[in-house]
Amino acid sequence: MLSAAIALLITAITTPVVIAVMRRLAVVDTVTERSSHLVPTYRGGGVAIALGLFAGMLVPIVNPDVDAPADLFTVVVAASLFGLLGLAEDTHGVAALRRLGLQMVAAAVTIAAWVVVAQPDLPVATIPLVACAALVWIAGFTNAFNFMDGINGISSAQTLLTGVAFAIIGHRSGLDFLTYGGAMAAGAALGFGPYNFPRARIFLGDVGSYALGALIAVLALLAVGHGVRPDAVVAPLLVYLADTSCTLLRRVRSGQVWYAPHRGHVYQLLTVAGWSHTRATLVVSSVTVATAGLGLVIYSADVAVRVAADIVAILLVRGYLLLPRHVARGQQQPRASATAPGRHRAAKVGGRNEPLHNTPAV
Repeated sequence: MLSAAIALLITAITTPVVIAVMRRLAVVDTVTERSSHLVPTYRGGGVAIALGLFAGMLVPIVNPDVDAPADLFTVVVAASLFGLLGLAEDTHGVAALRRLGLQMVAAAVTIAAWVVVAQPDLPVATIPLVACAALVWIAGFTNAFNFMDGINGISSAQTLLTGVAFAIIGHRSGLDFLTYGGAMAAGAALGFGPYNFPRARIFLGDVGSYALGALIAVLALLAVGHGVRPDAVVAPLLVYLADTSCTLLRRVRSGQVWYAPHRGHVYQLLTVAGWSHTRATLVVSSVTVATAGLGLVIYSADVAVRVAADIVAILLVRGYLLLPRHVARGQQQPRASATAPGRHRAAKVGGRNEPLHNTPAV
């Protein structure tokens, strides 16, 4: 709790300072075709979150009773490297493919730090395979987190819920690094949240989404490495993983450039359909609360309950993925009824069809 409180306090205090600095540097997220916001907004707020996380890290590091420094060092390396890469993207811009290459390098350095410092007990023959899988996971989830950070509050809520779930799992399993890492992530998210939701004074930016994405990815990886059930660890992340995976798959199938900017994620389609940022964020968070809760059930349940919880989580996420389709159908039905026989039609005025004042505007 002390570590989380420090992360919250430092993040909340430094965010206004970061806003002032980003204003002076003119680091602005302008409105583009991909944007879900309508007003240019400063980005780079993740700098404050990084400061909060690093301040919170001091508590377990200086506490001799905590068995976490080796694993937490790996988390610090990941958050630092990816955060610096994101800061470079926010302030100067980095080409997409070059950015991906740098992410792979950052993930490789993180894995090397983990092997050297934590010295995991793995058979030598499996280390290359484990390293490759870890490389793909860290870079992949970090990008997924970045792709999903497109509306007010969505990633702050995701970090808060994931952090709480990881802290509970870490406490129940005796993994100090997971308890502290989750608590610090939750505290930093709470400190930043009021500046980003419901009205955004500043965005996380790539510095924030990369740092938080890498932190969560490494915590999940280390938790599985210490024997926590993978489905329990992945449960809080299901919405982000499913939304990103299905969107990229759909774009590849349609022949689009998968890494190009777009507005094809489920949460983006909901805002395009007229939902507010607040409503979309609350829906995503509600599904995440449910899947995270099921993850806590999965953690210690027997096989039958575990399988049932997995199925329910998958069905919940599937329902989320189908939401834009249902919203579109709901919007088409009133339009169809508005033009049905017996309804008001456009009046002929001056040789043109003009809508009557009491008919819906398209």
